[in-house]
Amino acid sequence: MREFQTHDGDISVSEMARLTAKCMSISRITANSIDAGKVDAPAVTGQIVLSMVQPGLIAAAHRLRVNYDSKVEYEIESALGCGILISGDPPVFDIEGHGQVRHEAGRAVIAGNGKPVKAFTHYKANQHNAMAGFYLKPDFFERFGPDVTDDGLAALRGLLNVDYQAVVLPKSRRMVEIAKRSLAHPYRGELAELFLETNTLGFVLEAASMLKEANRIANTLGRKNYDRVVQAREIIDANLASPPKSLDLAMQVGLNLTTLQAHFKAAYGTSIFGYIRRERLELSRAMLSDTELPVAKVGYQVGFSSPAAFTAAYRRHFGEPPTRKFPRR
Repeated sequence: MREFQTHDGDISVSEMARLTAKCMSISRITANSIDAGKVDAPAVTGQIVLSMVQPGLIAAAHRLRVNYDSKVEYEIESALGCGILISGDPPVFDIEGHGQVRHEAGRAVIAGNGKPVKAFTHYKANQHNAMAGFYLKPDFFERFGPDVTDDGLAALRGLLNVDYQAVVLPKSRRMVEIAKRSLAHPYRGELAELFLETNTLGFVLEAASMLKEANRIANTLGRKNYDRVVQAREIIDANLASPPKSLDLAMQVGLNLTTLQAHFKAAYGTSIFGYIRRERLELSRAMLSDTELPVAKVGYQVGFSSPAAFTAAYRRHFGEPPTRKFPRR
């Protein structure tokens, strides 16, 4: 049975404690060393969505602005959480005995703790952000029995077998789109709950798939080389219209060009040039769907030198010209 919790407007710390106690594995919250249940002043303003969409699976999302400075402490029971920063100020959490976890826009963070942990964060007045994700409690995996054969789910489950571990995944436009839908969709009532369940399951599957792939690449290349290849990919993603030359990219990540090219292809199944071309075209498809920009301007913005070159590349990749009409979301 679903437990659907949502709140819009001014939200006190005590209200946040009530919402989280209903669904999440947070046993206690304090704000400035005061029990959260006793703090009625409006701490944040915005939107919070929490829903236990299936036994052991909790959808979580928020779009909030902080009203005053505070230090908040969480006591978290055994659970696995995945969150992605959609926009705004990146939060930083101090995990007692395990260091800091920093969020970066577009990169999901998966953290699991097999034992209770304490987490601290400082909220500053007027800080704002939008985030979405999910929590998995141990009983979510019980339906699969003692043996989980899927590598992705097995990797997720494995994070509940350690005291604490956090994994930062590569940037993913698909993950961001899933996250955005947690906060903005056209449904109400039971349809909203059903949509959120489906969307959150998609979130779990995407996170499991990305974690499985990250583990595969790290096992193939070694952790140090994996981190450098991920860094190269992120540099490309941040400068897609005008990426650095391959030699300059190799120097930035501390690898020689031949090694970077070989590791990049092993990790992503394509050359650096092929990756840039594919990502430009995928971005252009999203822009054609979501904006009113002319086709030629979209082509220029993603890095093509002429409308003809853009149209030819787009047709080869998608099997249709870029002038096709897309449904508006």
